[in-house]
Amino acid sequence: MSTFDRYLRLPARRKRLLHAALAWLILHRIGLAFLPLQTLQRLSSQGSRRPLAGASLDDLRWAVLAAAPRVPGTRCLARALALQALMARAGMTGQLCIGVAKESGSTLEAHAWVLHEGAPVFDEPELARYSLLSVFPAEA
Repeated sequence: MSTFDRYLRLPARRKRLLHAALAWLILHRIGLAFLPLQTLQRLSSQGSRRPLAGASLDDLRWAVLAAAPRVPGTRCLARALALQALMARAGMTGQLCIGVAKESGSTLEAHAWVLHEGAPVFDEPELARYSLLSVFPAEA
């Protein structure tokens, strides 16, 4: 079954979540090219306050993971910011975390993820190798 056929079979509620995730991913993907992280985070918290009533954390996780591959160039930071914005609209709090890991040799690698109630939202078993640099709570 094609991606489009699978999309057509989605319930309306899931389509709305997917559309919201796509919009936030695109906004954050573009915003990261032009704005400092904290400014982008503040602006996204002031955006549309259309609530996502009834959306669970699993629903939001699914929406971001389904939408991210369809936004070219999307990496962990845009994905984490979009998830944090969606969580806020669903009445949940998430902390944006940024960490670094040093690969063998001299390569430094960075990663961003979201914590909810102290646990990572996405199943990321490799997080243990990152040293936490910064935590950015959701803007009020």
